[in-house]
Amino acid sequence: MDTKPLSSQDRILVRETTVDDIAEIVRHRRAMFEDMGVGDARSLDRMASASGPYWQETIAQDCYRGWFAMTAPKQVAGGVGILLQSSPPRPWEVQSRRAYLLNLYVYPGHRRQGIARLLTEASVEWCRREGFATVSLHASELGRPLYQSLGFEPTNEMRLKLR
Repeated sequence: MDTKPLSSQDRILVRETTVDDIAEIVRHRRAMFEDMGVGDARSLDRMASASGPYWQETIAQDCYRGWFAMTAPKQVAGGVGILLQSSPPRPWEVQSRRAYLLNLYVYPGHRRQGIARLLTEASVEWCRREGFATVSLHASELGRPLYQSLGFEPTNEMRLKLR
């Protein structure tokens, strides 16, 4: 496991997630959507129920990498993940895998302390080491300033809702 201290006085460590962390990953994803006002209790419950098997399979197939920010003693302050997606080669990226940043979430009591930035930087650095040309994400309005400060730029993606 990769452990990286923020600084000596902060006592925040970043560690990679494992299959044992799926319940916490699901909690983050649900809380993230709740904070954005997306979904109602019923749809969020359905999503959470379906999420455990999805993450189990995705982690087993080595298609997901995640990180938690930990405070003493072993309390999760927040987390982030990179979903590795299959993609045809593009002019700017010929490899067949794409890095998609998702599930960035920091619990309310730990916000405004640089944890979201620390987690994003850790995941982006991992992508650099793995040789990815880009990292994509969907940003909430609250997250957009952080991502822009780290160099993320808007793209031309669009979506058609089918139901």
